[in-house]
Amino acid sequence: MATTYDRRAAGHRSAPPEPRGRRSPAGPVLALIGAGAIAVLALWWNDTPAIVGPAGWLIGAGRIAGLLTGYGCAVLVGLMARIPALERGAGSDRVARWHAMAGRYTISLLLAQIVLIITGYAVQASTSVVHETTTVVLNYPEMLKGTAGALILIAVGVVSARAIRRRVSYEFWYYLHVLTYLALFLAFGHQIALGADFAGHAAAQNAWYALYLGVTALVLWFRVLAPVRLNARHRLRVAATVREAPGVVSVLIQGRRLEELNAEPGQFLRWRFLTSGLWWTSSPYSLSAAQRPDRLRITVKAVVEPSAALAALRPGTRIWAEGPCADLGPQDSPQGAAARRRSGDHPAARAVRDPAGPAGRPDPAVPGTYIPVSGAAR
Repeated sequence: MATTYDRRAAGHRSAPPEPRGRRSPAGPVLALIGAGAIAVLALWWNDTPAIVGPAGWLIGAGRIAGLLTGYGCAVLVGLMARIPALERGAGSDRVARWHAMAGRYTISLLLAQIVLIITGYAVQASTSVVHETTTVVLNYPEMLKGTAGALILIAVGVVSARAIRRRVSYEFWYYLHVLTYLALFLAFGHQIALGADFAGHAAAQNAWYALYLGVTALVLWFRVLAPVRLNARHRLRVAATVREAPGVVSVLIQGRRLEELNAEPGQFLRWRFLTSGLWWTSSPYSLSAAQRPDRLRITVKAVVEPSAALAALRPGTRIWAEGPCADLGPQDSPQGAAARRRSGDHPAARAVRDPAGPAGRPDPAVPGTYIPVSGAAR
């Protein structure tokens, strides 16, 4: 069993204080999101000279809900773009909570928009809701694609509900979430073509294009191009696996120029092991030892199938990684605990690398770590 040991911190296990002058970007980010929502409401206000009758009120409320839904979708994608400054400054756990909360609001607004707009049009035309729904979906421009996008978003929202999320696999939940990008692509044309607040307003259209192109650029850079660059540079492979204890395994990872990762013990990367049965899942495992120029280490407890399969990895197995990111979050936070339960990176595995003191002999494979003698690890 191997455990890390910081010579400077013998007998003292508290986390180091934050550097002075370093402030979390949480406040400015939330203020920026709120300002954007106010700007969206101002767009509707300036383009609505008067509201007449029940149909006008229903359609007006539906337009507000629609604008906020479109804005919320862009915010959702931006929050999950894995922007390093945001995740390290505010914390991955906090950003995930923002994303989950924004998702609930966005799906609620989407459902409200559908009900309000269809009902308002039905009242205005003195027809049934069913007839008006058929007319809107089949005859209005871009509505077939918009409907498909809305159905995908609603499906993502339903599967993300806590009662259902517990009953589906992480992989199903994850890949359904990936379809969110397709949903936004399908729905964007509908927003521009039928959005009354965009018709004849070049400035509003340009701002909407800029918003969506901006979050698209963030996703392409941080979730596609940056990982491609990282893996092409470091060429990560499995060096060896070590059984630390029953159900606990360490994976030693070799690569090139690993010092350029600037990773620290406790930070996590998202690992995808390119072998049968594991290539389809990406799991967050935190580093269990200080990095070397040519080696990293993770330590995992086998609690679910992906983590249980790590013990069978063969040396030379290629790895696709993304990160490093800040810690998964506090042990007592729901998101941090859920991420650790799913991946195997939780207290039972962390005990392997949590120093109990200087007792133990140096691990020759990973300088700066120790193999504890009897009673040295808790």
